Amino acid sequence: MGCDIHVMVEVRRQYGSNPAEPKITGWKNADNWRFNIWHGIFEDEPEMEIKSIFNDRNYELFGFLAGVRNYGHNPSFGFDRGFPEDADGPTRSEFESWGEDAHTPGFCTLAELKEKVATVKAVHRRGFVKREDAQHHRETGEGPHEWCQGVGGPGADRFVWYEWDTDPHCFDRLLAAIEERKRDIFWIFDPEKDDGSYDESIRIVFWFDN
Repeated sequence: MGCDIHVMVEVRRQYGSNPAEPKITGWKNADNWRFNIWHGIFEDEPEMEIKSIFNDRNYELFGFLAGVRNYGHNPSFGFDRGFPEDADGPTRSEFESWGEDAHTPGFCTLAELKEKVATVKAVHRRGFVKREDAQHHRETGEGPHEWCQGVGGPGADRFVWYEWDTDPHCFDRLLAAIEERKRDIFWIFDPEKDDGSYDESIRIVFWFDN
């Protein structure tokens, strides 16, 4: 059974309508939402649904973020620290709507994610590959493009257990998505003028389902 990630975005903002009182600093949901065309047609369909910034099924990324489906035995960043107690209402409601299907919740700011990603020099991969693909990697350095965690039946002897390292590109799409949302929320119109000063003020809240 496959495993998917659910990612929501929050930004830290000051808010409050009374100028005589101090502003409150807290995390507010910053996702894009849209009307759900199935609301009112099928039971339990909400009126609004989230248009997530990221929904790729990337097990290498899952392993680094939270140790989920970590087939390469890469070191986990340890962001699986539970659902944040200070999460905004829409974020909490979406998480709770998944009930027991949601597992391994966590969160991290963009700054935290960047700091951890900078420490990764290579991604370790391990699995069964075709014998000729393993030989090709040993001869050329070009890694196998297909591998799995188990083989059986006729033709199983065509595969061998193999381990190798590759460049850490598994973070690219998630980082790019958070950066884009950050520039949109904080009105950074020129990416070259983004000095990273808002990286602590945007975070992802995530969980998985099987």
